[in-house]
Amino acid sequence: MLAKFGIGLRYYLNRRLIIGWIFFFVLILSIFWIISRVALIWIHDYCCDPISYVIVTGNRYFTTNNDINHLIVQLDKIGSFITQDVNVIQRQIKKLPWIKQISVRKQWPDTLKIHIVEYIPVGYWNNELIISTTGIMFKAPKHRIKNGHNNDEIKYLPFLYGPDGSEQDVLNNYLIFQAILQSHKFRIMSLKMDKCYAWQLTLQDNIQLRLGSTNLVDRLRYFIKVYPMLLQAVHKKNIYIDYVDLRYYSGCAVKWIDNVSLPVCGNNK
Repeated sequence: MLAKFGIGLRYYLNRRLIIGWIFFFVLILSIFWIISRVALIWIHDYCCDPISYVIVTGNRYFTTNNDINHLIVQLDKIGSFITQDVNVIQRQIKKLPWIKQISVRKQWPDTLKIHIVEYIPVGYWNNELIISTTGIMFKAPKHRIKNGHNNDEIKYLPFLYGPDGSEQDVLNNYLIFQAILQSHKFRIMSLKMDKCYAWQLTLQDNIQLRLGSTNLVDRLRYFIKVYPMLLQAVHKKNIYIDYVDLRYYSGCAVKWIDNVSLPVCGNNK
């Protein structure tokens, strides 16, 4: 009798243990299923959430927010915040010829951050292109340059001229000349090198300087030295300087607006 009771008790306990394990297993599966469903719904919702905001940073001379929006809209397919490949957007914006570098990244939960580095414009090249501080040439909307866009510096870009292939030489000399003249309140409006490597520049008051092809810096410094004398003549005689010819071994000559040519500091060419 006792043996039968013991067998029945063990059977009862084993059965409860099995049922308990089954219940525990079902409970774990149920919890896992619920968590999975919630996660899938959450992921689905965020996968479908669009990019709501675009933040553009960087020192921009030419790029407008409308440019960025227009290029993004032109994409064949715009994904959601999760699915959109930022490299695609980066390549699209890089099509703008004045963009030097660009980085695009996502900011949770719905923002795209775009940082732009543009080529820094130095001047016009042969009236057609913009030339940068590194000698890169590109096209840019002229009306934005004329209006200054977001930067007054580009309102006064000088005109640089030279034969094909001379871009770097002209740029280098412009930077040297401007550095010398700027400290004396002069600004170069145009600089030209001809096929004979002779240089000519025009200042902001339409004063033309003829430098020739040698001793360019010395001749420029000489002009700065004698300019106060020229200015006295301008005020005294009520005349204006047309050009200053500095292609002399010792001195320079001036052509005045009234077509009277006066050697000022020498006459040995």
